[in-house]
Amino acid sequence: MNFSQAWDAGFKSILIFAGVVFVWLGVIEKRFTEQSLSVTLMTLSALLVAAIYFYMTWRRCKAERLAADAEIRALQAGDNP
Repeated sequence: MNFSQAWDAGFKSILIFAGVVFVWLGVIEKRFTEQSLSVTLMTLSALLVAAIYFYMTWRRCKAERLAADAEIRALQAGDNP
């Protein structure tokens, strides 16, 4: 993962975090009687979803990089498909 991919994934993770918070505040929070529990669960949920997105993006970038490296090695070896 290069810098621009990490920057993009990080920014999208922040947007996902904010989106989860807004959905939580608009839909889910009113079901809780204790606000501190709601805020704690909201924060943990938003962090988890954002971290999963970042990890999945990192894993996809790594797989693409490995595929590109394999293609380059094949072209250098003269094994054109």
